[in-house]
Amino acid sequence: MSEAKSKVIDGDTYQVSQPYEAGHTITEIEARVLNQSRSENIGNNVRASLKEIKATAEAEGWGEKKLENALTKAVAEVDAAYEFTAAAARGSAKLDPVEKEARKQARELLKNHLAETGRKLTVAPEGVSDEDWAEKIETEVDRISSIPEVMEAAREAVEARSSRAQKMQEALGSVTV
Repeated sequence: MSEAKSKVIDGDTYQVSQPYEAGHTITEIEARVLNQSRSENIGNNVRASLKEIKATAEAEGWGEKKLENALTKAVAEVDAAYEFTAAAARGSAKLDPVEKEARKQARELLKNHLAETGRKLTVAPEGVSDEDWAEKIETEVDRISSIPEVMEAAREAVEARSSRAQKMQEALGSVTV
């Protein structure tokens, strides 16, 4: 069994087991959940290009069959190439407000660090694929966001935001809408 992973729940960090490893035989329910997640991810990945294809088809007066073939091909290409990545898994995860803030701060710290050497979060260095670079960035954001000082700064930011919201709500009084 792999090591536990730190998970922020309601502003506090806990260790949560990570029972799955490469080669793990999955149950029928696990397969169903993974297939559903994969399906949703593919839908999210192709949605914009499908809209573009439809707009092009309308502007150029494509026939129904040509449009259907183009849409089907676009989905099939993404489906055939799709692989789960840690970055994709993170994108669909529901985050605790403190964890979300810690990740935001970690990303900003990493962005500033890269800028010092003329690099960007969104531009893979030469010789590194976009997917590998995105994975490397997300792994580093994970690492930075779990540093106790970053978690504490995130907790303070969330508490300050909550306090400001509470004060504004009190100043607003009752809402009549």
